[in-house]
Amino acid sequence: MAMAAVDYNLLRPLRVLLEERNVTRAAERLHVSQSAMSIALGRLRRHYDDPLLVRRGNRHELTPLAERLLAALPHAIAEAEHIFSLQSRFDPVTSTRQFVIAGVDYTIARIAPALTSIVEREAPNVRFEFPAVDAAFVNGLPDSLRTIDGVFFAHGYLADHPHLDLITEAWVCLLDGASGLSDNPTADELLTRPWVHNLTPREGMGPARQQLQFRGIDISVAAVTPHFFVMPSLIVGTDRVALVPEGFGRLAVQLEPRLQVVDPPLDLDPVRDAFWWHSDRGVDAEHVWLRGVVDRAGAAIRVAHSGHTKTALP
Repeated sequence: MAMAAVDYNLLRPLRVLLEERNVTRAAERLHVSQSAMSIALGRLRRHYDDPLLVRRGNRHELTPLAERLLAALPHAIAEAEHIFSLQSRFDPVTSTRQFVIAGVDYTIARIAPALTSIVEREAPNVRFEFPAVDAAFVNGLPDSLRTIDGVFFAHGYLADHPHLDLITEAWVCLLDGASGLSDNPTADELLTRPWVHNLTPREGMGPARQQLQFRGIDISVAAVTPHFFVMPSLIVGTDRVALVPEGFGRLAVQLEPRLQVVDPPLDLDPVRDAFWWHSDRGVDAEHVWLRGVVDRAGAAIRVAHSGHTKTALP
């Protein structure tokens, strides 16, 4: 079908209809009349020569084609929005652009102060959204990078994609100071304890556990969480231990004095956090500006890290 014959205004009604599987609810969600939504559904059915929604008793089910469309629509809509948001020139002072950057809570908390300081001075109307890295995003890499402006993520999950390195940190062990472990524990003392892990959805394994598994180390996992800032609450009052970036370990001890940080008696590669983006964003003037800001914020973090080893945030 020729592109001129396609009404791209139907993309959003199509997505909402397939998500809601109900004309009335779809109309309410888009703030249009039920008759307008019914007309849109009729046009979509004619376009695809498919009913899309089929009544089964008191509810509607998606046809096989509708299932395929629903899976493809979020990416298609994000790409269309990106195409129409592109500008040949970018003025940060007047821009109202919203950037979407995913990441884990600790990394976002670490870079946010430096990033905010720059943006407030230079682009006061630019907004940021920081969604959490979830299973769908991680398991969809690298294609899921197309739907956002970038992600704060450790090396090891993406390769051959453009990125800016932010900071490299050593690993430390985080534990309850009253759990009976010395300041210089042996590997056996640590590895025989139950562990708390920061969970990255792909294969249920985060960078810390990858470090141990690469070395053939099998441990007992007592709890997992995708949020670094939840980990201390899973350790205090127990004999559990967690492997965390040094900066987070120092911050956790500041927030919860009962915790203790010790150096792991293991040969571990450091954690290397970076800002990653899809190559499609390479020539986007707004994204070029964003990368410059992230690079400057990363430099500020590195300076703070080198000068204040006991402080996690710049």
